[in-house]
Amino acid sequence: MQTLTDLLFNMKDLMPHGYCLSWSPVLLWLHVGSDLLIALAYYSIPLMLVYFIRQRKDFPYPWLAAMFAGFIVACGTTHLLSAITIWMPVYWLDGLLKAFTAIISTATAVLMVWIIPRALSNPSPAQMQAEIHQRKAAETAQREAFDRLQKIAGQLPGMIFQFRLGADGRFCFPYASEAIRDLFRLSPEEVRDDASKAFALVHPDDYGSIGSAIRKSARNLTPWHHEYRLRFADGSHRWLFGNALPQREADGSVLWHGFVTDISERKQMEEKLHDSDALNVSILDSLSSHIAVLDAQGVIVAVNKAWRQFAKSNDLPEAGRNMLGLNYLDTCKNGCSQTHCHEAIIAQQGIAAVLEGRRETFHLEYPCHSPTQQRWFHMHVLPLQSSRRGVVVSHEDITERKLMENELKASEAKFRSIIEVSPVPMVLNDEQWNITFLNQAFVQTFGYNVDDIPTVADWQSKAYPDPDYRLWVDRTWQSTLNKTKQEQTDFPPLELAIRCNNNNIKTVLASAAAIHHDFAGVHLMIMYDITQRKQIEAKLNSIFNASVEGIITFNMSNSIVSANAAVEAIFGYKPEELVGCNINKLMPLSPRAMSDGDLSRIEKSIGQIQEIEGIHKNGSVVPLDLSVAEFALDNEHYFTHIVRDVSLRKHREQQDKEHLDELAHVTRLGLMGEMASGIAHEVNQPLAAISSYTQVSLNLINTEPPDLVRLAEILHKTQQQALRAGRIIHRMREFVKSHAQQRVAADINTLIHDAAGLCIDELKQNNIRLTFELANNLPSIYVDQVQIEQVIINLIRNSVDALLNLPAKQQRQLTIHSRLTLNNDIQIRVKDNGLGLDDEQQQKIFTPFYTTKTDGMGMGLSISRSLIEAHEGTLHFNSQAGKGTTLYFTLPIWRKSAKQQLLQKADGRS
Repeated sequence: MQTLTDLLFNMKDLMPHGYCLSWSPVLLWLHVGSDLLIALAYYSIPLMLVYFIRQRKDFPYPWLAAMFAGFIVACGTTHLLSAITIWMPVYWLDGLLKAFTAIISTATAVLMVWIIPRALSNPSPAQMQAEIHQRKAAETAQREAFDRLQKIAGQLPGMIFQFRLGADGRFCFPYASEAIRDLFRLSPEEVRDDASKAFALVHPDDYGSIGSAIRKSARNLTPWHHEYRLRFADGSHRWLFGNALPQREADGSVLWHGFVTDISERKQMEEKLHDSDALNVSILDSLSSHIAVLDAQGVIVAVNKAWRQFAKSNDLPEAGRNMLGLNYLDTCKNGCSQTHCHEAIIAQQGIAAVLEGRRETFHLEYPCHSPTQQRWFHMHVLPLQSSRRGVVVSHEDITERKLMENELKASEAKFRSIIEVSPVPMVLNDEQWNITFLNQAFVQTFGYNVDDIPTVADWQSKAYPDPDYRLWVDRTWQSTLNKTKQEQTDFPPLELAIRCNNNNIKTVLASAAAIHHDFAGVHLMIMYDITQRKQIEAKLNSIFNASVEGIITFNMSNSIVSANAAVEAIFGYKPEELVGCNINKLMPLSPRAMSDGDLSRIEKSIGQIQEIEGIHKNGSVVPLDLSVAEFALDNEHYFTHIVRDVSLRKHREQQDKEHLDELAHVTRLGLMGEMASGIAHEVNQPLAAISSYTQVSLNLINTEPPDLVRLAEILHKTQQQALRAGRIIHRMREFVKSHAQQRVAADINTLIHDAAGLCIDELKQNNIRLTFELANNLPSIYVDQVQIEQVIINLIRNSVDALLNLPAKQQRQLTIHSRLTLNNDIQIRVKDNGLGLDDEQQQKIFTPFYTTKTDGMGMGLSISRSLIEAHEGTLHFNSQAGKGTTLYFTLPIWRKSAKQQLLQKADGRS
């Protein structure tokens, strides 16, 4: 056969391309030079592409560049071959390369058509540059804002802070301005993760009250105001005033935003207030808060410097009269004519309540915007601690804190907008179980709006109309909430069936998340619609249980996790009886049982159909066809055995084997009849020798004196001839008798010699030369020895019949070969040098009842092929007219079955 290399470089009957150019030097070198320059250019382009891809690791389509490079190289090579074919007509190689170039160029063009729209959808460099510029501008603005905040905080006469009290009781200052260095003599970094150093400075007499105030504020989410002392290591003291607003965080912690000022001086001045009014005024003026002192009628009797400065800077009409003598309550009433009437009335009523003793303190946060700035203040009203009735009103600028609160509200609005556009149905309900929000996905999925289900109870009555199911849902939901709260874990999804507004039933996975850490605040309920998935699962389960094959799934521990209904018909166990049992209970000889934990041995069996034996519930053996599948789920490996009961097929196969055995027995009897003359001649030889040796023995006995030594030799030879005749008769008996098929490990060369031995006399009588060409050390085969001998004898006798047609003077030769094939099978060839078979004989040689002999039945080769196929082998022939015929068959070498391996393993362990 012509090799590919010979074909590619075949230049026979082809002429170089130079002939087409008439070997014109100018024209020839014009073509050669152009092709070589083009090839050189094409070869350089892929190098540049490779260099570009290696330098630009972020290039999004390296595979496209690689294909383009391959296309360019192929094009360059076609030009190179065009130059070569001027002198060497390697047109086959040139054509094959052009075909390859056409394929890769077409593939590159198709991929270009596919990738161009996607490449065009990517942002352009100008767009990316604009986006980068915007991001940098935003980052710069954020840094500038933070720097401004730091500068403002550095100028304030106090410390701006955030204080966090965690659900686990730990506390810290996530943010503290630089003023903490002056107030607490600590750096912001020292209290950022743990505030214990700051609280260690609190005076022992104030420690209990400050802790109580913090706990009360956290519990009720009310503003925190407290005055307390610090005691330092050098014995010095400092009074501080803290003012903060709390908020509950998503993780259950409480975060305060506040301001701490040093009121040591104020405290010292307050202690001397009783001694001097002037001292009182100076104390008030030293405070940064806007402070006014009112008498029992609400008339301003004193204001501090900060108050006056605020009035002057805001062009208040009372600023020119220094505010003294004005009735502050009347001023609040008059404020109703302005923008913030509601806050003015509340302030007037609160101050009056403190003056009248109906309230101990009063707090109010209110807006006070200027034309150029939005501002908020915190009013704090305290009764005078003196013999005179009155109150002290302080106003603290809380603009910065309010701005932060507004940012938090904007964040909440963003959170709601995210929920609104989510494709997953979501519900918000408050502490009273009122439904406050339904997103669009919820309305579209279930058909209800907030007016239809204003409360959770309304939702449950419509979603779960069955009272028993509704009670189960409510109890399960509440118990899951309580367990989640106690264990502080996430709410696990519950599978629920929900009736929609249009009476359709949908299956959902319902879960909950709490805005407050203890599941006592606002709930966010999330419902994943899994109706379609459940329908698919139901279809798959129906297919699973309707399958006639048994489907059994088990884990790496050999524990069965599922089985379908067909398993009961095969093994007698209901599926629920098998869950949790070991797979070896059903199939002790499965690949998993044979693997000893070696996954590679199991992987070899995946996708292959194997014959094994299963164990029925009643203890009987069930023949099975087994196929194995493997899969992984949630990082766990599982195996699925798909089994089919082949008892009926095995029964039919057994009947076919018994029928084949009967045919083989009849054929052997026919063979023995045909070989009778040769076998009789073979038996007659030892019998004639026995007769001669017996006559000699009688003669020796009659001589005087008898020669006992000679007599013993003759009798020994007589015995050997008798044994030889017995062996011949025994082999004939074993060959022709009917017997059950018994397969054993056997040596094929021994079987060949035994079979040929029964035909040796027939070969001698017909002057046929027998030659053996047997390979040494062949592996054993697992066969029925009598049947294989029968096949060999049949092939020998067919060759003998073919050789009888040769002229008497021509040498008759019969050769028997044995060898190991590349497929690890044993091949036996019976070859003769007869006249061979014509076309018609070759078409019918294996057809039953077809024979070329006048007295033949035509069943020999047909039965021989059936016997070989029963041994998982094949029978073929080769024949050429005038050159003889070769009949040959193959048999698999002996490999231990799974059952034999298991038994051997058990013997080894014992």
